[in-house]
Amino acid sequence: MRLTTTSVTLATLCAASVRAQKSISNLVTPASTSGSLTGLKYTKVGATGTYDQVTKIIPGTFPSCDANPFCITQPKQISGNLAPFDEEMTFNFRGPMNLYNIAVYQPAADDANASWAQVSAWAAGQAPDNLVFMNNLGGDKSGEFSICAGNSQSFANGAWTDATTAANAEVAKGFLEEGHEINIMTAQTCAESPCDGFSRGTANHGWGGSKLLVATLDMPPSRDASKVPALWALNAQVVRAAEYGCNCRGVGSPGGCGELDILETLPGADPDHGVSEVYSVKGATGSGDKNFFARPAEKATYAVVFDVQTDSIAIQQLTAWDYRQKSVGRDVVEGYLNAPALEVSFATGAKRRSEMRMARGVVNGNRRRHGH
Repeated sequence: MRLTTTSVTLATLCAASVRAQKSISNLVTPASTSGSLTGLKYTKVGATGTYDQVTKIIPGTFPSCDANPFCITQPKQISGNLAPFDEEMTFNFRGPMNLYNIAVYQPAADDANASWAQVSAWAAGQAPDNLVFMNNLGGDKSGEFSICAGNSQSFANGAWTDATTAANAEVAKGFLEEGHEINIMTAQTCAESPCDGFSRGTANHGWGGSKLLVATLDMPPSRDASKVPALWALNAQVVRAAEYGCNCRGVGSPGGCGELDILETLPGADPDHGVSEVYSVKGATGSGDKNFFARPAEKATYAVVFDVQTDSIAIQQLTAWDYRQKSVGRDVVEGYLNAPALEVSFATGAKRRSEMRMARGVVNGNRRRHGH
């Protein structure tokens, strides 16, 4: 039997539909798009504008910062789909938290239909693959300290409570104590290949372009109510300069080089609710005052897609993930992008950063232990 072009096209579409249905079989059901969320999607994310890129930090002379200004910046122009979230990003974690698995996937080729390859991975108690655990304790053991800029990035020890002398020198067991933060970067250093923007001390590359983060974790109760867990993503330039000091994040209005709060519990708010917010040169928007992700008291898996092609960011809670899989099809990615979710447009109506904080009841911007 000779098939017509129409028949072949219909067969292809049906096969793609079946694959898509299979690919999203690990979504949490029933889905919730309001109140306690299972999915959230930011659309029309890309911005056109400028942010203040750090080009130099003057370290100053101990015991006082005698350089004014010490944080030297210049405007960087951005535009296009997902900008500035198409730039290299790092993923950050704050305890109390148990981390079980992490994987990052990226398109294997410059093709709209290309599969996404696993480029980084880690499992608790095992050595990571193209993934380095870092924190902001630069000084004696790794990284550097200056009186003006404070601590740079450092290699995190196995307990994630201090710095150590080399990347992944100690095996990480997976428990992050409350009051401590870590972030992950690729194994490629800025010394091996130049990084965008200013970097100092211990500095590595993040993940640029489109990327999919998958993480399995839980967030046990805090002993101290002021020390609450969070999962967020930052432009990698922020941590390479000074995460809580001179950086391109933009602490004023409208915002800077890009931050996504994926699931962040806030001091003084409901400890069982995790909010999501996104910041860039556009300003800020988020899940809203009445929508939240439930703080996972038991093991939970989240997929976070940054997709240049559709100019969108999607967060989906999953029932499971096979971390052994070395690639996922574009249909899997689209399955998460098109799954039921609270949809928030970043095109219009973005608030100033200060307005978002006031709405959350956050005073003086102190959302994290060193400010935001």
